[in-house]
Amino acid sequence: MAQQSLQENVNKLLANSFYKYANIGISVRDIQTGELVVNVEKDKMLVPASSLKLITTLSGVELLGKDFRFETKISYDGYVDTQGTLKGNIYIEGGGDPTFGSARIPGSLSTTEIIDRMAEDINTYGIHCIEGNIIADESVFNSFPISPSWQWNDLGNYYAAGAWGLNVNENQYAIYFHRNGAVGSMSKIAYFDPNIPDLEMINEVTIDNADTGDNSYIFGGPYHYGKRIVGTIPQGKELYRVKGSIPDPPLYVANRLFLALQKREMGGHHFKTKYQTDDSKSSRILISKYYSPVLSTIVRYTNDHSINLFSESILKILGLKFKNIGSGTAGVAAIKEFLEKKGLDVLPLHMEDGSGLSARNLMSPDFLTSFLLLYGKDKSMSVLENLLPPAGKRGTVKNILLQSKAKGNMLVKSGSMDKILTYSGYCKTVSGRMVSFSVFLN
Repeated sequence: MAQQSLQENVNKLLANSFYKYANIGISVRDIQTGELVVNVEKDKMLVPASSLKLITTLSGVELLGKDFRFETKISYDGYVDTQGTLKGNIYIEGGGDPTFGSARIPGSLSTTEIIDRMAEDINTYGIHCIEGNIIADESVFNSFPISPSWQWNDLGNYYAAGAWGLNVNENQYAIYFHRNGAVGSMSKIAYFDPNIPDLEMINEVTIDNADTGDNSYIFGGPYHYGKRIVGTIPQGKELYRVKGSIPDPPLYVANRLFLALQKREMGGHHFKTKYQTDDSKSSRILISKYYSPVLSTIVRYTNDHSINLFSESILKILGLKFKNIGSGTAGVAAIKEFLEKKGLDVLPLHMEDGSGLSARNLMSPDFLTSFLLLYGKDKSMSVLENLLPPAGKRGTVKNILLQSKAKGNMLVKSGSMDKILTYSGYCKTVSGRMVSFSVFLN
């Protein structure tokens, strides 16, 4: 009776003229029995937006293990003479760590801190002068950091930074604007943080009313240092921050380490990047390693704050570990193979990326609900809460369902794009029943 009542209430809600022209799919299933509790076009293929991150992140935990860590290495080739002079190159060997140089997760080092640590480790190792180059080796992943189907107007912005073999500072920089002029007037750039060498920014951002929010977009994709920012920012007295994507994060890391070594008078001729691996990599000599937080922590932050870079890096490392190719395509193949072995029909899943940023991603609500059912069947709410944010308490869903009984009893991954809204996760009902659910509105 309760099940029938819930289905009827959903049907009444969707009869509202507001939803007349929308594509809606809803699936709710009992975790223990698999029983379908609510069905509204459950098999319709729709755009999942960031709800897709659940497929990437939870598959990553299952395949790699919750304690998996990304690693970054400092190594060298050539030899070190008796005076401590390196007759060779220093290599920063990326391992795809999306948290490298980001202080977001407590205990992680900032960009400045990790660069200083690397320079100090090189010196402590016994290298005091470098007669060679500083090379950022990003060859662990393919050299195309973004999905080919990401939109052009997204690429210059922080959320479309892409996943390199060597990431830093979440591949972001910030632009700070003066915005105290009249509405309709041009804003002025105050400064960049961090400063990106050779970056050229054409500013076409104007000032709008104080309550309008950030409506600016940065144009210019990976490896492009000529950027254009357009749109509006709200009027105000304080500086206003807009975040962009670093054009070439590995090169930026090499430059920063080069400068840190120069400051210590340790030399170094040039800094550059290495996109393709070669046989000489195995002959390099290790100086030090740097580890990311454990994967379960990375996944929690990914789903709490919907961090595209984190999920894209997980996708690529899955490709590397299980298909021997560090690419998004290989990662998708690894995930689909894993899901098929678990008994899921993957036909209702089309993945263009790992984050949900591509508007070409398609998935049926019931596929995601069934995946969540399979994943959560033998796990407690407290275990799942370490991977997904509870509604009304944490992350992107902190401010929803605040006055509802669902607060704290519903774990939700939200997804949103232009004219797309999705919610997926787990819910503990008043009767104590655990259900998985997906709601897609396109």
